[in-house]
Amino acid sequence: MTTDKSPLHEAGGPCYRAVMLVGPPGVGKGTQGKMLAQIPGIFHVSSGDMFRELDINSKCGQIFQEYASIGKLVPDHITVKIWQDYMAAKVREQAYAPERDLLILDGIPRNIAQASLIAPYVKVFKVIYMVCADREVMFKRIRGRSLKENRIDDSEEVVVRYRWDVYKRETEPLIDHYPQDLIRLIDADTIAADVLQQILSAIVPIQKKHFMAPLM
Repeated sequence: MTTDKSPLHEAGGPCYRAVMLVGPPGVGKGTQGKMLAQIPGIFHVSSGDMFRELDINSKCGQIFQEYASIGKLVPDHITVKIWQDYMAAKVREQAYAPERDLLILDGIPRNIAQASLIAPYVKVFKVIYMVCADREVMFKRIRGRSLKENRIDDSEEVVVRYRWDVYKRETEPLIDHYPQDLIRLIDADTIAADVLQQILSAIVPIQKKHFMAPLM
């Protein structure tokens, strides 16, 4: 049985029990996220999927389009509002059940400001920090993925290195923002199955402790 059945925040709003997936571009977060999403009792949310499913006719959708059309990032408070609406929709659609499913956050929060904004709505049990010692290996992965998925922009060296710089400046500080006992270091410089095994070793105990046993 779960030790915390209520999906509601003590102040009356939603509170999602979550694990964060953090790592630099090319470390393999997308691959791991897709595999985790196939496991019963896990609900994976990536910022990319969230924006792709956004209704462009909605107010937030129009704001997103304004920024995306000029190559700028959406302001943090708008990003979090989009995330809140997205999560509420998934609950209504019964795609995600907060009392049953462990939420995997991938790409949100993107920085400390977003982490502060979502804090009232999320209980973070673990921060999965994926690392790869060789930066050039990650750059190679990005370029290879760009060719496979026809993402031409990612094949440009200047774009790849810019994304790395943005990560170092904006996202990596999250590792120091959260209590260090929540950080789980994952060696991503190995085969995908080994990386997944490391991640599961961190999150399965969380599922066992805080959620009801999965349905057969």
